[in-house]
Amino acid sequence: MSTTEMRTTDVEAAGGETGARPHRIVNPMGATGRMTVETPKGTERTVVGCLDGLVAGRLDGVAPGSTVRMELSPAADGEGYVAARVLPGGLPAL
Repeated sequence: MSTTEMRTTDVEAAGGETGARPHRIVNPMGATGRMTVETPKGTERTVVGCLDGLVAGRLDGVAPGSTVRMELSPAADGEGYVAARVLPGGLPAL
Protein backbone atom coordinates (compact mmCIF):
# COMPACT_ATOMS: atom_id res chain seq x y z
CA MET A 1 0.00 0.00 0.00
CA SER A 2 1.40 3.38 -0.94
CA THR A 3 1.46 6.28 1.51
CA THR A 4 -1.22 8.03 -0.54
CA GLU A 5 -3.55 5.04 -0.24
CA MET A 6 -2.83 4.75 3.48
CA ARG A 7 -3.66 8.42 4.10
CA THR A 8 -6.90 8.10 2.15
CA THR A 9 -7.86 5.06 4.21
CA ASP A 10 -7.07 6.88 7.47
CA VAL A 11 -9.22 9.86 6.46
CA GLU A 12 -12.12 7.59 5.53
CA ALA A 13 -11.83 5.72 8.85
CA ALA A 14 -11.87 9.03 10.75
CA GLY A 15 -15.07 10.10 9.03
CA GLY A 16 -13.21 12.62 6.88
CA GLU A 17 -12.03 14.67 9.87
CA THR A 18 -8.30 14.90 10.40
CA GLY A 19 -5.90 17.69 11.23
CA ALA A 20 -6.15 20.64 13.57
CA ARG A 21 -9.63 22.05 14.16
CA PRO A 22 -10.84 24.90 16.39
CA HIS A 23 -12.06 23.59 19.74
CA ARG A 24 -13.76 25.71 22.42
CA ILE A 25 -12.45 25.16 25.95
CA VAL A 26 -15.30 24.13 28.28
CA ASN A 27 -13.26 23.13 31.35
CA PRO A 28 -9.58 24.18 31.32
CA MET A 29 -6.71 21.82 32.02
CA GLY A 30 -6.45 21.06 35.71
CA ALA A 31 -3.70 19.56 37.84
CA THR A 32 -4.63 16.11 36.50
CA GLY A 33 -3.91 17.18 32.91
CA ARG A 34 -7.53 16.61 31.84
CA MET A 35 -9.74 19.15 30.12
CA THR A 36 -13.09 19.27 28.31
CA VAL A 37 -13.40 20.81 24.87
CA GLU A 38 -16.24 21.31 22.39
CA THR A 39 -15.72 20.40 18.73
CA PRO A 40 -16.87 22.65 15.88
CA LYS A 41 -19.93 20.37 15.56
CA GLY A 42 -20.87 20.87 19.24
CA THR A 43 -19.69 17.51 20.60
CA GLU A 44 -17.92 17.61 23.96
CA ARG A 45 -14.72 15.60 24.25
CA THR A 46 -12.51 14.89 27.23
CA VAL A 47 -8.80 15.44 26.66
CA VAL A 48 -6.97 13.04 28.99
CA GLY A 49 -3.41 13.95 28.09
CA CYS A 50 -0.99 15.62 25.73
CA LEU A 51 1.50 14.16 23.28
CA ASP A 52 4.40 15.98 24.93
CA GLY A 53 5.32 18.78 27.33
CA LEU A 54 5.26 21.46 24.62
CA VAL A 55 1.61 20.73 23.81
CA ALA A 56 0.76 20.64 27.53
CA GLY A 57 2.50 23.99 28.05
CA ARG A 58 0.48 25.62 25.28
CA LEU A 59 -2.80 24.37 26.76
CA ASP A 60 -1.99 25.14 30.39
CA GLY A 61 -3.74 28.31 31.53
CA VAL A 62 -6.10 28.64 28.55
CA ALA A 63 -9.31 30.29 29.80
CA PRO A 64 -12.76 28.67 29.51
CA GLY A 65 -14.54 29.92 26.40
CA SER A 66 -11.32 30.38 24.45
CA THR A 67 -10.93 28.72 21.07
CA VAL A 68 -7.79 26.69 20.44
CA ARG A 69 -6.80 25.12 17.14
CA MET A 70 -5.66 21.62 18.02
CA GLU A 71 -5.53 18.10 16.70
CA LEU A 72 -7.01 15.36 18.87
CA SER A 73 -6.21 11.67 18.64
CA PRO A 74 -8.05 8.86 20.43
CA ALA A 75 -6.26 7.77 23.62
CA ALA A 76 -4.61 4.34 23.55
CA ASP A 77 -7.01 2.94 26.18
CA GLY A 78 -10.05 4.21 24.29
CA GLU A 79 -11.07 6.59 27.09
CA GLY A 80 -10.93 10.19 25.85
CA TYR A 81 -8.51 11.95 23.55
CA VAL A 82 -4.87 13.07 23.48
CA ALA A 83 -3.95 16.56 22.27
CA ALA A 84 -1.41 15.86 19.54
CA ARG A 85 -0.84 19.38 18.15
CA VAL A 86 -1.74 22.95 19.06
CA LEU A 87 -1.52 25.63 16.39
CA PRO A 88 -1.56 29.43 16.75
CA GLY A 89 -4.59 31.42 15.73
CA GLY A 90 -7.28 30.57 18.27
CA LEU A 91 -9.73 33.12 19.63
CA PRO A 92 -9.60 34.52 23.20
CA ALA A 93 -12.52 34.08 25.59
CA LEU A 94 -15.17 36.81 25.40
